[in-house]
Amino acid sequence: MVDGAGVRMTGPLSPYAPGVWRELRERGYTALSSRNVLRLMAHLSRWLQSEGLEPVELSAERIGAFCAARRGAGYTGFLTPRALRPILDYLRGAGGVSLPEAARHAPTPLDGILNPYVEYLRRERSLTEAAIARYASVVRQLLVRRFAHEPIALAALTARDVTAAVLRTSECYRIGTTKHTVTAFRSFLRYAYLTGQTAVNLTGALPAVAGWRLAGLPRGLDPRQVRQLLRHCDRRTHLGRRNYAIVLLMVRLGLRRGEVAALVLEDIDWQRAEVVIRGKGRREDRLPLPEDVGRAVAAYLRASRPRPTSCRHVFLRSCAPCGPLGAAAITAVATACLARAGIPCGGAHRLRHTAATEMLRRGGSLDEIAQVLRHQSADTTALYAKVDRLGLRDLAQPWPGGAR
Repeated sequence: MVDGAGVRMTGPLSPYAPGVWRELRERGYTALSSRNVLRLMAHLSRWLQSEGLEPVELSAERIGAFCAARRGAGYTGFLTPRALRPILDYLRGAGGVSLPEAARHAPTPLDGILNPYVEYLRRERSLTEAAIARYASVVRQLLVRRFAHEPIALAALTARDVTAAVLRTSECYRIGTTKHTVTAFRSFLRYAYLTGQTAVNLTGALPAVAGWRLAGLPRGLDPRQVRQLLRHCDRRTHLGRRNYAIVLLMVRLGLRRGEVAALVLEDIDWQRAEVVIRGKGRREDRLPLPEDVGRAVAAYLRASRPRPTSCRHVFLRSCAPCGPLGAAAITAVATACLARAGIPCGGAHRLRHTAATEMLRRGGSLDEIAQVLRHQSADTTALYAKVDRLGLRDLAQPWPGGAR
């Protein structure tokens, strides 16, 4: 048969070709890229027919065999299982074919320990998925190193093991990373004790990390640097309009990178000029949407957001397959924009500091800054008292024998 893309296809995958074409176009693939994927699908379909296989019989081993056959036939492109991902995703979903995940592995004893812990963090502690991933990664490294040559048994963990793990981390990473590691250890050890997997609560064995809160200064941008940063977002291009809206949200509203990534279309109330922010601990807040920020987001949505797409996230990747930008991608956008503007050593959190210092410069109180930044502790906002030069001037004592 010949599908709507003009690609001739025979074999057991022929009925799925129209659906794959539609999905590729919806996910932002160009017509040329979509045809190339369908040509790969046509080759896979012919190979299945020659091997006497049905789509449901595809497995990781057979996908590997097809890629080897494709290389042997002299093809120079689309030679790895990754190239088949758009096809296999469709067959697993809308195509109704039950395919095994290519990278699925049998559960290990370590998975049997970590998976319930992950569910505990998600349901009982209400952590975000990014925080859960960080905690699980830290705990995995602890257990893999401790039980490298023996079966995993949490009851065998000792205070010495925990202390040694923290000291190893402190030798390789900065204070902030070490603090996060200790936090993850404390969470897991408390969970293991509460669930009866350890007889002793080992959280007391965790050493304190010598790093003081509020020791540094918030490094915000001055107004000249903000203007320079926004000017270097080329709003004549699709990518520039998207990056301009992202940067403006962080500079004006002080959003965290994960909060920008989590925005969906329904979060923006255009009638009331408000935006719903989903922050730490699954907390939801409403903030006013400034006019310039609203105009920037609207310009991106109208002219530059990929479509058609069923994804409801506000900010999407500019290249196919179209999907939501993650928190790491938001950081990459902020870092790239700062570098393009000639501002070194910057990231997404520096733009959040910029929002706070600008509010302070315009006369905002620490309480007002705490509300906008959605701090759960007043101590966190107290950091910005250090840069309130006008307020500190009233507190400064005169130098003996000199002018105030």
